[in-house]
Amino acid sequence: MAKVTGFMEFHRQKGKRRPVEERVKDWKEYELPLPPEELNHQAARCMDCGVPFCMSGCPPGQHHPRLE
Repeated sequence: MAKVTGFMEFHRQKGKRRPVEERVKDWKEYELPLPPEELNHQAARCMDCGVPFCMSGCPPGQHHPRLE
């Protein structure tokens, strides 16, 4: 469940990517998954604003440069 102050407590983490030399040899995912604990922290960043379709980007724009 999201925390009200989660976006202030947890910094945004970007997934690591496989090396290009490895990616050009197959059609597998290029982003490596985050560990389950880190996924929970990233889910806690959600502001639960009620705007649907936020998967394409956070509508309230909570990606504050200071926090990244």
